[in-house]
Amino acid sequence: MPLKSRKCLIAAALLSVAALALCILMSVHSLRGGTLAGCGAGAPCDDLMTGRWSRLFGVFPVSGLAAGVYLAFLFCLGCLFLSGDDGIRRTAALALRVLAGAILGSAAWFIGLQIFAEGAFCKYCMATHGLGIVISVLTLCGLPSSGKRAVPAFCAGIGAAMLLAVIQLSTPAETVYQAGVNEEPLPLIGTATHPVVGNPDAEYVVDLLYDYQCSHCQRIHGLLDEVVGSFGGRVAFVLCPCPLSPKCNPYVPREETRFEGSCDLARLALAVHSIDPEAFRTFDAWLFEESGSGGWYPRGVADARMYAASLVGAERLEDALTSSAVDLSIARVADLFGRTSSQGHGGIPRFVTAGRWLVPEASDASSLVSLLFSELGIR
Repeated sequence: MPLKSRKCLIAAALLSVAALALCILMSVHSLRGGTLAGCGAGAPCDDLMTGRWSRLFGVFPVSGLAAGVYLAFLFCLGCLFLSGDDGIRRTAALALRVLAGAILGSAAWFIGLQIFAEGAFCKYCMATHGLGIVISVLTLCGLPSSGKRAVPAFCAGIGAAMLLAVIQLSTPAETVYQAGVNEEPLPLIGTATHPVVGNPDAEYVVDLLYDYQCSHCQRIHGLLDEVVGSFGGRVAFVLCPCPLSPKCNPYVPREETRFEGSCDLARLALAVHSIDPEAFRTFDAWLFEESGSGGWYPRGVADARMYAASLVGAERLEDALTSSAVDLSIARVADLFGRTSSQGHGGIPRFVTAGRWLVPEASDASSLVSLLFSELGIR
């Protein structure tokens, strides 16, 4: 084997060890929760590593599958370098081409998901995918020629990645969610100080923690009225803005900058509600309103302040914002967020009752109703 080819494959092997370690780390986090550096409650990596696209069939972590691929990759490299049997070496080289195709195709799929489906990036995922791309290129450059079987072998690996994508796309989103039980009673926010969707005297009153810059929250928010109707009015949701920003939420990692305007938007919403509950409904709907071109993008703080002032008056808005009641409300919600993040999961939107909490992945109201029924005990 030429020296240049050997160097490429040795470099690929070393990078594979790093990628394998990252995959194992992400698998443990996906299954058991816990804390990763820079990936605490509310961070994009926490959401992505425990969300819909993190699992196969809604159960098995894809990072665990990736760890198996890298183990197979290292085994085949060992056979290629150490075996004296030409047949084994040729088979190992073909297998490495298949694995290189699978790694490259999977990296493209998961990077695309983060760009187009999630609009957020997981630093651990991106590091792994970046390593995977380099490993694939180094492998293809370093492998000896396998004749006519080389291209079909690589394409087979790409096909395996495409099969993974098809399986994930066909797996219903509602099969993936986070849920937990608290032994101690939770200090719920209640209907006295916060806006409510549904009848405040409903049989079941559920606190809903959400962020005005969170795309998952925007989707769930649009289902609430239909869910209330599905339960015949026996359920009401207390709207609890929960900024995923360390500026006002001590349970979010300091390095988190994705939700930079969340504290200001939450304060504006609560200030508007304290002045005029009906104006809040208008403001709340506007914050989550889709753009004219389709899709949804968080409102800017400056635009939100101007719109809030137009609804309740600039002077009254400023008086409400300087009141300690708004900051106290946010602190209470942040405390509830922290108490239900003890298992290492910090995703939102989060439905909280006296002893249970749920972070759903529901694509429609019926899916959400089913999850509330099964996980929160709402009948």
